[in-house]
Amino acid sequence: MTLKHIQPTPSVKIVFSIVISLFSFYALIQGNLFGLVLLAVGLRLGVREGIEMEVEGVKYRKIYSIFGINLGFWRDLPEIEYISLFKTTRKTRSRVITAEATLGFVVYRVNLFYEKNKHIQVYESDDRANSLEIAKHIATVLDVDIWDASKEEQEWLT
Repeated sequence: MTLKHIQPTPSVKIVFSIVISLFSFYALIQGNLFGLVLLAVGLRLGVREGIEMEVEGVKYRKIYSIFGINLGFWRDLPEIEYISLFKTTRKTRSRVITAEATLGFVVYRVNLFYEKNKHIQVYESDDRANSLEIAKHIATVLDVDIWDASKEEQEWLT
């Protein structure tokens, strides 16, 4: 059984990446090397990150999906002790000429913990319910408990 979760991406971002990629192909056909820069930007906008796990083979890979093509290297999945769902802040730095601002966005991360304190980050979303659903799905497949640290009162979910 293969379990796959890919981060959601706004459809506007996907459309924008397709349009930029098409312009890049046009520029390359016309002999303009600026098309390579446009192609890199278009591909970067189209990348979605995620994880794929083979439960029977006990393997996983972090995948980068570019227009539906999944890339990544398979690794052995260690013995998972529990799954953690927690709330954190993702910081983004914005710069405009001489001004700079650091913005923080609340996100919920799902991690697989093994060997007491080592972890594999498998999912990140700004929607707690979506992250909890994915944590429950993975916990069911791996038969482990969930440590829910996304609220004030932290608790074990079985």
